[in-house]
Amino acid sequence: MIAERLSSRVVRAVVVVLLVVVIAFPLYWLVISSLKPSTLLGEVSLIPSQLTLDNYRAALAGPIPGWMLNTIGIALCTTALGVTVASLAAFGFARYRFRGRTILFGIVLASLAIPEYALVLPQFTIMRQFGLLNTWAAVILPLAANALVLFLLRQYFAQLPEELFDAARLDGAGELRLFWTVAVPLVRPGLGAAALLLFLNAWNAYLLPLVMLTSSDQFTMPIGLAFLHSQLNFSIVEESPWGAITAGTVISTVPLIVCLLVMQRHFIGGLTAGAVKS
Repeated sequence: MIAERLSSRVVRAVVVVLLVVVIAFPLYWLVISSLKPSTLLGEVSLIPSQLTLDNYRAALAGPIPGWMLNTIGIALCTTALGVTVASLAAFGFARYRFRGRTILFGIVLASLAIPEYALVLPQFTIMRQFGLLNTWAAVILPLAANALVLFLLRQYFAQLPEELFDAARLDGAGELRLFWTVAVPLVRPGLGAAALLLFLNAWNAYLLPLVMLTSSDQFTMPIGLAFLHSQLNFSIVEESPWGAITAGTVISTVPLIVCLLVMQRHFIGGLTAGAVKS
């Protein structure tokens, strides 16, 4: 019996170690490549023969810091707007009975099946009509309308007991006060999970910023790094930007890693709690 338990633990440990190696190896290779001189980027070795910080100096001396600020600004604004709009809509779907509610919520869920590529053209047309192309708003507004976040928050609001709202109404609380003082404090884990989903989605967005942003000083990190790669392909630059690209990619992943490490407990707890009907 003891031998069986020990062997099962060993197997689990081996599987976990293998998964960690498979998942972490690309990140390790990226970091090591960012520390190699440009002439050694093609070298295949786990431990490079020479390390340098020149790639990071080149990255920080170019447009990458500006692209990073654009990405941070768009991600934060998208998160704030998306959480605000989705929480209000989710509260309405969860707590109020009105004609067409089921149909409207079904449309919201159906929108999850529409691929991003099919939405870009109508979104581009709308933003052009409003004169918002090549602005943050052209990226923030479509990204903030996230059906998955609305669905997640709706599940949270739906499991709150009605007696809390009835008691607050007896005390003279209005509907907005019910939302702000009663519902929001009770769904903070869900709001944290929703905020993280919106932030990650906005940070990693590629297709929408590619279509909406035309000026290089408005680029986000994914678009900017792809722009450097395109310059290399078309021989626009004399010196290879691969060193700056690898260093910029590492720089762009640092905020995400820090955010996930800080918020992982709230994120996991928010997703699991919202999935259980009390």
